[in-house]
Amino acid sequence: MHPAATAPDAGRPAAEPGRSCGRALALALAAAAAAIFAGVLGLTAQSARHQLSQDQLRGRTIAAVLTAPDTTRISAHVTGGGTATVVMSRHERALVFAAAGMHPLPASRCYELWLMGPGRDRPAGMLPDSWHGMTGPVEASGLTASDRLGLSVEPAGGSPHPTSAMIMEVAL
Repeated sequence: MHPAATAPDAGRPAAEPGRSCGRALALALAAAAAAIFAGVLGLTAQSARHQLSQDQLRGRTIAAVLTAPDTTRISAHVTGGGTATVVMSRHERALVFAAAGMHPLPASRCYELWLMGPGRDRPAGMLPDSWHGMTGPVEASGLTASDRLGLSVEPAGGSPHPTSAMIMEVAL
């Protein structure tokens, strides 16, 4: 055999047993990280599509209420400060709520809307944080003929039933 025709690894020191195991572990971890990252990207894209779909539905509901031929506009003062505006349509069985000048709440509390009718109060939506003193619009659907709209301060994340007094209440 000619000296130049030696095996490819002939001049290298033999690999340490732990070193090849470490390389394999690093490759396995990299592959797992790549799979997790791809999964997160897939979930993020799916979440974004779902959010867009929800926003489009919400936008259509708001537009239907605001352009309905039987639209009624109601203004109300909020105890503690602020003014609320409600635009509703009995035909659409829905309303749109917006407010201005309401006091910011601590992170542990939120403003929550209620549809209140005979024998039951049901959550109608939580107000988003205010932006330049304005909050909303929040849409609520499923109105019945005897409903009133209420607003209360609830624990962050909302509540299935009012836990405090209404700071605004209007007959619809």
